[in-house]
Amino acid sequence: MAITLNIFYILIAYLIGSFSPAYTFTYLVKKTDIRKLGDKNPGTLNTSKILGMKWGIAVGIIDVGKGFLLTLLPFVFKMPDAVDVAILAGIAVVVGHSFPIYYKFKGGMGIASTIGVLGVICWRETIWVLIIWFALLILIILSKKKRKKGIAQFIAFLFLFPFELFYHENIHIIAGSLVLLTYFYIRRYALRKTIF
Repeated sequence: MAITLNIFYILIAYLIGSFSPAYTFTYLVKKTDIRKLGDKNPGTLNTSKILGMKWGIAVGIIDVGKGFLLTLLPFVFKMPDAVDVAILAGIAVVVGHSFPIYYKFKGGMGIASTIGVLGVICWRETIWVLIIWFALLILIILSKKKRKKGIAQFIAFLFLFPFELFYHENIHIIAGSLVLLTYFYIRRYALRKTIF
């Protein structure tokens, strides 16, 4: 029974992860597909460019939120094997965001959703990664090399594993993080043809 419940929850996580606020908002406002506009990525940054900052922030909150909430609920409900279910559900959310069943499996990179997931399973490390990311981003912007902004993200997330070892995280959490980040870098390369 517990296994069936866990599988059902992970499936629900994928289905909710498949919901794209970027696509929905752009279609409602402009009656068009965001995947045909700007950088063609249905995410926070592209929504900000197409619809404006307030819409971009809304998309970011929802995308982070779905990753965070669906990873958190197994702990809240004290589900059997909550850690493993939370990690697998988090991965399902990110995969759903990237390959959404509602939009012919053509979604975004899943950066915001990944942050939401990591914010639950390793919140301390995620805070440090975000601090490093934004610090590097500011340095890159100040150096007037805005085209290299992606390198800040690439470098910052590499610090996740040393921090996890420092905080003595559960091996399942480290493995889940590794899967998420490996998937993220591969996905980024596939879409942008560069990890930067």
